[in-house]
Amino acid sequence: MDITLPAIPAGVLVLLGLVAPYAQALLQHPDWTPTAKKIASVALAFVLTGVVLVFYYVYTGDTVPAWPTLVLLAWAVAQASYAMVTKPSASKLESRTSRQ
Repeated sequence: MDITLPAIPAGVLVLLGLVAPYAQALLQHPDWTPTAKKIASVALAFVLTGVVLVFYYVYTGDTVPAWPTLVLLAWAVAQASYAMVTKPSASKLESRTSRQ
């Protein structure tokens, strides 16, 4: 099985995935359970992938059949970004923007 990712959607998705923890921090509340936060991260990966694929289709007219792989890529990059780089600042943003 050959998995071929189109370069432009994958690249844009990686860039958006790097800042996805900030988007998730704006949407969630610090009191959410870890399960709810994981569900939100997967939902955010689907949304990011959908947005990228819609813009790619509008711009080029090509469909991308590898969307499940792109969802996994978006989720993996967002999780890695949160774990390695953005955790302190995303956590601060989450606590500052949540309703008390």
